[in-house]
Amino acid sequence: MAATPAAHSTSATHKAAAKASITAKPSVNSVKAWQLFRVTGKTTGIKAGSKVTLQQKQRGKWVTLPASAPVARNGAYSLGVKLGLKGKNDLRIVNGKTASAVVNVTVR
Repeated sequence: MAATPAAHSTSATHKAAAKASITAKPSVNSVKAWQLFRVTGKTTGIKAGSKVTLQQKQRGKWVTLPASAPVARNGAYSLGVKLGLKGKNDLRIVNGKTASAVVNVTVR
């Protein structure tokens, strides 16, 4: 009887491993103000057709920018971005409560 809960916890762990995740990679590390660049990445556990949105850290808070893209069938996305805040910009991609790791792009 002890084997059944162990098998259960393994499948629960497996489900947790399949939890939604997002990666993000900017096409450049440094851009001129308002110069177009791309942020691309892959998602897992997020439905194809769902939107991923760009957020920027401003004064210690995450602010949603008007840049989003649909998730493709293979989980990939690509979105064009233009930033005007000079200096180091902390960015991330979000879908609901799921967020990518923070990436940095410097605007000069």
